[in-house]
Amino acid sequence: MNGFAVRAIRIKENLTQSEFAEKLRVSPSLISGIESGQRRVTRDMRIKIAQVFGTGDEIDEAIARARESEKWAH
Repeated sequence: MNGFAVRAIRIKENLTQSEFAEKLRVSPSLISGIESGQRRVTRDMRIKIAQVFGTGDEIDEAIARARESEKWAH
């Protein structure tokens, strides 16, 4: 999982970075850093995201849609 995937999950959940951070009990600056590629997604963060937002097809689809839209944006 990378920052792109984290952003896709956050957008799928219709949350701001601050709201997403609050649900994960981390700082908004950490989420910003992860999404911008300045920070990496740790194992603990992946676990927190899975616990709070689940895993599976919906998450995979959100990431795939975000990747596809990113291709067209460039």
